[in-house]
Amino acid sequence: MTRRSVMFIAAVALLAVGVGGWLALRLVDTDAPDAVSTDAALSQLEEATATSATPEDDDEPQPEPDVDDGGSVDALATWTVDDDIGEFGFDNASGSFAGFRVEKSFFAGGGATAVGRSGSVGGEIVIDEGTLSSASIEVDVTAMESDDSGRVGAIKDAVRADEFPTATFVVTEPVALDTDALTAGETVTVEVPGELTIAGVSRAATIPIEATIVDGGLGLIVGSVDLVWANHGVETPESRIATVADEGVLEFQLVVRR
Repeated sequence: MTRRSVMFIAAVALLAVGVGGWLALRLVDTDAPDAVSTDAALSQLEEATATSATPEDDDEPQPEPDVDDGGSVDALATWTVDDDIGEFGFDNASGSFAGFRVEKSFFAGGGATAVGRSGSVGGEIVIDEGTLSSASIEVDVTAMESDDSGRVGAIKDAVRADEFPTATFVVTEPVALDTDALTAGETVTVEVPGELTIAGVSRAATIPIEATIVDGGLGLIVGSVDLVWANHGVETPESRIATVADEGVLEFQLVVRR
């Protein structure tokens, strides 16, 4: 091998190491959006409703929500997921969304949190006296977004979005709920049993949620639960620079309206 060939190979190797290291650092430095929380969601929703409340000349008057004798919005109702209020953005969402978080470990060292979210969510929740009677939530996984365009394709491939474009959660039994506290504007925490379907595979899941009623006849539901990908037949994407954890977190933020 000539000296020129040796020098060329060494230069290519150094370039590969440099590019790989830069790519790993770029991924490590990528800031994932914060995990869902009721406080953050309430703050964002308050800002969004304040902005949307600004009257326009051609605005139609909005119907007033049902209130009890004390002026609070009654929790006893059928609540529908509202995909019009607020905005959906990967980094900052004041509207409804659902998605996941998963940890990545890089062979070069360090790690990062990969996040995917869909703002295309629908469904309804029925609340009777002292009970969350039923609920059904649907998420369009073909609308999944991330901070990395390459990651979006990997996500959709992993959950087989072409074959199973919708993920669902359906409550399987009524749940006791402090509807008086909810009507009074308090945040109520409850564990909800149901059937979670991802990539066409259904599994029993109990999801802790926090529910709050806010001004204007809107409600907010925030929740998350640990998820084992293999339980739903999801194969974690493979990479030459990183490994993806076998477990992740399913999370959601739902704005609902009576």
